[in-house]
Amino acid sequence: MYFLQSNQKKLLTSLNALFLTLFVLLLILFKSTSEGVIPSVFTGWDILLPIVIYLGQRRNLWEGLLILLFNGHLYSLNSSAPIGMFVLYYLVFFFFAQVVAYIVYAQTPLSVICLIFLVTVLSRILLPLCAQIFDQSILVFTWAHWSFWDLLLNTVLGFFTYLTIGILDRITLKVPPRNITLGDNSL
Repeated sequence: MYFLQSNQKKLLTSLNALFLTLFVLLLILFKSTSEGVIPSVFTGWDILLPIVIYLGQRRNLWEGLLILLFNGHLYSLNSSAPIGMFVLYYLVFFFFAQVVAYIVYAQTPLSVICLIFLVTVLSRILLPLCAQIFDQSILVFTWAHWSFWDLLLNTVLGFFTYLTIGILDRITLKVPPRNITLGDNSL
């Protein structure tokens, strides 16, 4: 990518949000169509959770917020939840990831896995609270809600989703603002 001119690099970097949205759309399509092929394996998978963590860790506030609002609305349109419930739910985690980025910048595989697992556990508590705001009910203290398989699935698939977005950022030459601030060696 070093052979590109500066205006071509800027164009490629500006298309990052489009590629990320296409990636989210592909994940939504995969999850919704896999139900017929692999029944109930991916029903507990939270697609946008690692993407929200990545946006909170690797994007500045306004860019991450705009991408999150669009993708969260896209996810809400493809779910049976009330419109806006998932947007509110993911906004909380976005701001959580923004704050945590100043304490723990998830860069090593272990820190990414730990952060995704922590947020997955917190999501089991926050989702029923967000559902209550929209007059929906999700039972918190059930085995189905706290399934070990769902926690493990979200952590493992979330880690690979996080890595895939990192690869997408490298392809589109997107440098996280915190890498510039912290003087990361991946520049």
